[in-house]
Amino acid sequence: MREYLTIRTASNRWGAVGEALKGTRLDGGRLLGLFAPQIGASVNTVFALAEADEPEGPAPRIEGMADVVSVERTPLSVASERNMHLLEDSQAMFTNRWFHVRSDHAGDFETATIPVWDGFETDTHCAVVGLWHAAPKAGVTSYLLVARYDDLAAWSASRFFNLDPKAPKPEWAESFAKRRDWMTDTSVIATRCIGTGPA
Repeated sequence: MREYLTIRTASNRWGAVGEALKGTRLDGGRLLGLFAPQIGASVNTVFALAEADEPEGPAPRIEGMADVVSVERTPLSVASERNMHLLEDSQAMFTNRWFHVRSDHAGDFETATIPVWDGFETDTHCAVVGLWHAAPKAGVTSYLLVARYDDLAAWSASRFFNLDPKAPKPEWAESFAKRRDWMTDTSVIATRCIGTGPA
């Protein structure tokens, strides 16, 4: 099982917490990727994609670490893991994006998303790390997409509203457009991947 962890830290201690997480072997699971927010979230936060080997996962051990204020867990199931090897200390921008999708169209959402990634990556120089989803809640299934871009300008250039209006729309843009009618909301934060936990 995967988990998305929102780790709140004491003021200005996210860096120390991130370094501690990279160096600590955790009972109950492993940290596959650690993310420090750049845009869209409090600086006093470390986000983590985790592999949970036990029902409680690694959260209890993290909660007891110095300068950790709280840990929020979101259990996830894998829809597709594509470029997990990219989760390493990097100066690139990693987006953590949530799509909140009507559960009766969750299958349609995946069909409109995963098969067109090859074209999307080729055209935008993005690399999709993976797509995961939480259990349905009140008729909505929440998906987490993690993707790597060289920088903010590369991310901006990949947005549908920045495509050349005179050029034919690529297949991925047409496919992504279908998803809007199935979503109730979406949000994104820009982060830097600061590494992983010990294997």
